[in-house]
Amino acid sequence: MRFIYSMLVLFAFFSLSFSLPVGGENVVAGTPVSLGTQSPGTAGAWGGNITQVNLTINSSTLHWQGFYGSVAASLRLASGSEGSVSTLKVWNVSNVSGQIYVSTSSNVDFTTINSSTATLANVDSAFTFLSGANDAAVNTGTNSASPAFNIGQYIVYANTRPFVTTLNSSGSPVWRQVIVRDANTTTATDFVFVGLLNSSGVAYNGAAAHFQVIVPENSAGDAAVTTYYFYGEIQ
Repeated sequence: MRFIYSMLVLFAFFSLSFSLPVGGENVVAGTPVSLGTQSPGTAGAWGGNITQVNLTINSSTLHWQGFYGSVAASLRLASGSEGSVSTLKVWNVSNVSGQIYVSTSSNVDFTTINSSTATLANVDSAFTFLSGANDAAVNTGTNSASPAFNIGQYIVYANTRPFVTTLNSSGSPVWRQVIVRDANTTTATDFVFVGLLNSSGVAYNGAAAHFQVIVPENSAGDAAVTTYYFYGEIQ
């Protein structure tokens, strides 16, 4: 009986020790770039005449920020937290897989994401500047079209969350992104924008990258910078 009791205690201990996403260390942001100016077209005008003029206008969105980049990854058998980590074993990772998580929250509850729902309309309600816009969330992705993935020991099942794709340098929608949230409210900090890592990805500009995501940010009459927090998980 003593042996059985010991095994039960050991099992209970390990059942509380699953790994979850961690904050991204050494996040280095590059110089922001945007759509540049273009030379204006011309049309001649002469009094008494009427001329039809058709324009092609490519304007920069004022409601979304894009992030892309690479991940230096390792797997560890360790304990502790940042600033005080004791490591038993390290595995270098050459084939990067997993997710990055981007949120305006500095304290995402990853244990509740699989039990909370989300739609693109929820995103528009939380980030109010998106509502009714041409580039609203409802015009940006597809509801209930996400691939399946794991957040630690928690499963996010396929076709249960909003799915967004962005383009590589060839114009193909190969970058995959899922929108989740850790509570069923319309608070912006509850939403998490998940980029699925690609070990051999090519970003929109031809650069090698492991991830590419877009997140809401309002620069229409709003000069304040929005802080986004990065978390990561290698699988």
